[in-house]
Amino acid sequence: MAEFRLDTATISAMMDERFMSIDLGSIGTKQQELKGIHENISLRLKNNHVVDSLYLDDVHIQVFDNTAVVTFISVTKGRINEKPFENRRTRMYDVWIKRNGKWKAVSSQVSPIR
Repeated sequence: MAEFRLDTATISAMMDERFMSIDLGSIGTKQQELKGIHENISLRLKNNHVVDSLYLDDVHIQVFDNTAVVTFISVTKGRINEKPFENRRTRMYDVWIKRNGKWKAVSSQVSPIR
């Protein structure tokens, strides 16, 4: 929900300093990922892209001592310029580590499901 509020401070606090994002063409740093989130939400606002509902499906969490691998599908419903969409599905893959009693994201991959 912090992403939809453009609350990159909350997102940043959940990320390890060595965080890396993975997509089809590159690997990004924490700062690049935060900048991308901000640009993506700004573009959504410009295009009147509204998410009315979001839920997580097919959630799997595997914990190994101080490391966790989390996969899930984000399912959204909403509208773009008043044209409705539903059942938009995106596969998420995150790796978290526990340091000093706090869980931090160290890697993430996001893949739209077509």
